Amino acid sequence: MSVRTDVARQALKALAAGELPLMESFFAETFVFHTQRDGKPADRAGLPDRALLLTSTLHEATLSIELVMEDGDLVALRWRGRAVHRGNLLGVPASGARVETTGITIFRFAGNLIAEEWTEFDGLGLLGQIAPGRRSQSA
Repeated sequence: MSVRTDVARQALKALAAGELPLMESFFAETFVFHTQRDGKPADRAGLPDRALLLTSTLHEATLSIELVMEDGDLVALRWRGRAVHRGNLLGVPASGARVETTGITIFRFAGNLIAEEWTEFDGLGLLGQIAPGRRSQSA
């Protein structure tokens, strides 16, 4: 495993766990998050907000990385996250539902630090698991 692949794995897991000081150590000072929500900082200043969003809404979170691909200064990871919905997420109040979603994160590195990030995940599938009247009986 390359240093960049190791950093990418650790950064995602630190983000999911809300380990802010550890997470920040993986990102370059000039970091840019290309898929940030409207009105939120798309640079290093937005990292605490992202960590807080995850840890305040999704409890007992686990993140498994299912696939890693590295090409030059890019590392792509396909991941699966599982958690319990315990806070307002996507406009939906806590439901207590066990949820699962998948996503892909691509990091561009400058040296061994993350300089850019693109993340896409199945938000619609996640919303279907927590929205009132849409949860399956097994949720």
